[in-house]
Amino acid sequence: MPNIDAFLIDFVTIDFESDSKIAKEVLSEFQKDCNLDKHDSDFVLDCPMYRAGWYFAKLFISREFVKRLYKLNFNQIDNSKGKKFEDNFITWLSIKFKSKKCEAQLKIASEMK
Repeated sequence: MPNIDAFLIDFVTIDFESDSKIAKEVLSEFQKDCNLDKHDSDFVLDCPMYRAGWYFAKLFISREFVKRLYKLNFNQIDNSKGKKFEDNFITWLSIKFKSKKCEAQLKIASEMK
């Protein structure tokens, strides 16, 4: 895992209310799995902007949270589609969200590139 400060992810959806709720539930479950107390600083999903029928928001995931998720799921993350760790992590997280019926599209925010 490369040395990153945090993940900043573009969270794009047509149903922000439902998809954001699912994403927060999944991430809260991951917090429990990682033995993290529920800290507001582990992840934050900001308020969306609405444009042309789509909601655009940013999802922040702290470095410590990513490190612990990787420690527990390194095989799945490493085997996910992508050339770089960031791509693998986003693909893995997208799969986890979709398995819970979250239809949001995730990609690395341009600020991270």
